[in-house]
Amino acid sequence: MSNYILLSHILNVATPSYGNRDKLIIKQPFRIVDGKSANSSKWIFTNNHLGTHIDMPYHFFQNGKTITDYSPEKWFFHNIQVINIPCNHAKLLNYNDFDCKINSETDFLLIKTGYGKYRNTDKYLNDNPGISPLFGLWLRENYKNIRAVGFDFISLTSWKFRDIGKEAHRAFLDPYGKNFPIWIIEDMKLTHLKEDIKKIIVAPLLVEKSNGSPVTIFGYLNDSE
Repeated sequence: MSNYILLSHILNVATPSYGNRDKLIIKQPFRIVDGKSANSSKWIFTNNHLGTHIDMPYHFFQNGKTITDYSPEKWFFHNIQVINIPCNHAKLLNYNDFDCKINSETDFLLIKTGYGKYRNTDKYLNDNPGISPLFGLWLRENYKNIRAVGFDFISLTSWKFRDIGKEAHRAFLDPYGKNFPIWIIEDMKLTHLKEDIKKIIVAPLLVEKSNGSPVTIFGYLNDSE
């Protein structure tokens, strides 16, 4: 079995979006089968928050940092913790939902709810769980090493608690809050995750002044090499 795992969904024209409002449009203007010398594609994102993607502080704060404001080492994580919180309907996850203790060294917290099984249904879009603002404030107050939180549902904002979702984004991303702003990585692929992850690399599209971006996330399962 490979030591590596892909924690991002592959982008395609069927990629779901929050509120079912945005799409990835793929066109192929040049094709070898049409007599052209090479294949090329045109990708049109109607929104940069699509698929497995990251939210930056600039997403909710005018003076917040963008993707290109961070140095390369910030995209590497070495203390990953997976928390299982089974959920099958819209609710706001909070710190009292945890059944285990977060390690003080954790730098990337993965929340696995099992909600990814609904990804190809309307339920994934309109009945998704979200995360409470209090949870974001609690993490920042008590776990100074956490720089990212990722999860297997479409958004930090539950479709049924949209106003609270805006507050939650601000709690995680506030550049003036306690400790490091916690990056939000939404719509991750965690269904097949069964082992502890030793390392994670988050690779965004490096677009200038970006408030967020689709990301490719690689996990490393074996620390023996």
